[in-house]
Amino acid sequence: MPYIMAVDLGGTNCRFAGFTLDKGILSLHRMGKRKTAELPDTGALISACGTALDRHPRTADAFVVGMAGPVADPLKARLTNAPLEVDLTDAGERYGIRSCRIINDFTAEACACLTEAGSSAHCVLGAPGPRPAGPIGIIGAGTGLGTASLIRDSHGSWLPLPAEGGHVIFPFIGKEEAAFQDFAARELGLACLSGDDVLSGRGLRLLHLFLTGERREAHEIAAEALGSETGTLRWYARFYARACRNWALSTLCTGGLFVTGGIALRNPLVTECAAFREAFYEGPHRRLLERIPVRRFTDMNSGLGIGMVRDADDSIARSQWVMGRYSFSAQKSFSNMPPHGSAVLFFYRSHRHSLSNFR
Repeated sequence: MPYIMAVDLGGTNCRFAGFTLDKGILSLHRMGKRKTAELPDTGALISACGTALDRHPRTADAFVVGMAGPVADPLKARLTNAPLEVDLTDAGERYGIRSCRIINDFTAEACACLTEAGSSAHCVLGAPGPRPAGPIGIIGAGTGLGTASLIRDSHGSWLPLPAEGGHVIFPFIGKEEAAFQDFAARELGLACLSGDDVLSGRGLRLLHLFLTGERREAHEIAAEALGSETGTLRWYARFYARACRNWALSTLCTGGLFVTGGIALRNPLVTECAAFREAFYEGPHRRLLERIPVRRFTDMNSGLGIGMVRDADDSIARSQWVMGRYSFSAQKSFSNMPPHGSAVLFFYRSHRHSLSNFR
């Protein structure tokens, strides 16, 4: 029975999960969590995973890391908002890991939209009900701002598209917002601000400082200022909605825009207050935007799990692991996903290679 270790590595927290796969049914066996700051290198990450799951990664059939940062090399990547670099190029020799891969964390989050995590998402804007046809977008703020999307390929299969939309220069409107832009840019020592700077925890800290003069930690601000109609909530919700609006228009995600990330999930009023709705529909293309349902995940663990495709013979030994740059069928196996699951990796379509060719 194949055993898969999945790691969701963010700028603040690192989560681990161990799954088995039996006859197309994915089962969660154990989960764990560590602070990313406690993991200085790849060896520490692998050791922490083994401790959290009570099983060394060398015993797993696959070891997969979803990282909060751009992934150009499937075996080596660096976090955007933390100093950790993960290098799995010699994982077999150094750690005994047989098969491993790194993907972008929001590639995994995008595939969660096709699982129970997506179907149980809370409808924020638009009509509730079955998800309409069309591309899917996802966006979420926490330690940083992540984005991704899903489109169908020429065969009708879903193709996840990683993106770095959180690093696009953020658009400010009017004199008040320009004053905040200047203030935040000075505080951060930057010439311009991205969505990552504005909507992340550090952006929330700077916004609250600008509006109130209080220098506090982001989690304290969220607990007190994002749970009721405060000035901080209205400004932050407006900025969040603007980022959502821009990503919805950029991806034309008529199949829905999903909102994830710790800030919105822990503070639902951010996406439910009037300021969010007004900012999302502001400007031109309101009719188009009204066709795009906006839904917020309710599952904090949507980035952990496995979206999978099985060939008819159920033989993992004869299957090829297929990563995010390839498509996978939306008609198979998603009903078997656990409710917290998404897609730290996507596998396995062809019978041409053995599992050993995954790495």
